[in-house]
Amino acid sequence: MRLLADRLGSDLRELWTDEDTVEFQVDGSRNVEVLTILRDDPDLDFWMLADAGAVDYGAGNRFEVVYHLYSDLHPSWVRVRAPVDRDDPRIRTITHLWEGNMFHEREMYDRMGIVFEGNRDLRRIYMSPDYRSFPHRKDFVLPDDAADTAAAGVNPLERPETWDLARFREAPAVTFPPSDEREDAPAGGPEAGKFDDSKSRPR
Repeated sequence: MRLLADRLGSDLRELWTDEDTVEFQVDGSRNVEVLTILRDDPDLDFWMLADAGAVDYGAGNRFEVVYHLYSDLHPSWVRVRAPVDRDDPRIRTITHLWEGNMFHEREMYDRMGIVFEGNRDLRRIYMSPDYRSFPHRKDFVLPDDAADTAAAGVNPLERPETWDLARFREAPAVTFPPSDEREDAPAGGPEAGKFDDSKSRPR
């Protein structure tokens, strides 16, 4: 922790730790600078971005982008929390530091509406391109928001009144052959090889 305080100085806020994690907050506008130090400083060497995600603290409050970093030089993981303005949710991309964060940023954009400035391929990854809402926000109202897009006309799962349950009733039942007809059954039936389904796997 003293090493982090020495390297990051005033960028280090709300420092907290437990037995295997060191967590702190940084100014959202300083995310690139702080993460670059954590990755490139040879005494820190947090070379692996294990995960990145977003947190919504509720209507009227902020978002946070959270980065989880690992270094084999230290016994603790590092969790970096970067606040993002809810009314204008923008933060700089870190895909030039970790190319694999492309998919994390696309997911946060798709689900939370956070714009990662400088991301070369920022587009929705789960929802349809014409979807206007962000389903992981705490103020997301499913019926209203789902109906606020042209995709609402394509039998979306969000609208139960459009579900066609008849196709489940009409689907053929799944059946399995008797055990002595299966490919894994010994020739001559179960008795020939002492094959017993109830004893074929450890309990």
